[in-house]
Amino acid sequence: MNKQRVPAFFAGLGILLALLAIDHWIFSIWFSTTHLQWYGKNGALIGLVSSVTSLAWGDMNRHTGLISSHPLDYLGSCFQLIGLPIYALGTNLRGTGHEPAARSTFDTLMAIPFLFAVVAVMAIWLVVVVPLQYFLFLICGAPARVLSRSKKQPIARFTGTRLEISKIDNFTQLPEGWWSASLSKKPVAMTNLFVSLFFLMVRLVTG
Repeated sequence: MNKQRVPAFFAGLGILLALLAIDHWIFSIWFSTTHLQWYGKNGALIGLVSSVTSLAWGDMNRHTGLISSHPLDYLGSCFQLIGLPIYALGTNLRGTGHEPAARSTFDTLMAIPFLFAVVAVMAIWLVVVVPLQYFLFLICGAPARVLSRSKKQPIARFTGTRLEISKIDNFTQLPEGWWSASLSKKPVAMTNLFVSLFFLMVRLVTG
């Protein structure tokens, strides 16, 4: 790690640990559970934010900062992750030019509570999910970070029913009819898979 980034690393780590301590206190006092237990049982809420953000981001795997081992890079990526959907919502609501987009009053009144709820959920996600997720991604994202440094990528194609495989340099254009089978191209998806496996193993061990 660059020596100039060491203070930033510990500053980011301090922010995440402080948020974790606050979350632990909130869940212990108000909900009589632990933050980790809540996290493991509320995959639907966590998945909701991922679904909302993916609508704006498209391919989440391009956002590799989400699995960064540097706390400030990770935090910055999380802010970007929810910032783009919020910007997209605002842009779509404003319409085009200086004139508001023509829309039904009923639809507008019905949409507003849902849109506020989405923004609220993303804000809660920042405070409750992001700190613990950093440490999960720090561990479970290690395979993706290792594979992302590969200079080669496997490619494949079908000839009839026969599978052909080969490999090319990362910056070489894919030959026609072939697809990239590289796991390093899907770092966020791979990390989420390992997080799911991690919680599955925890449940098996703890019963």
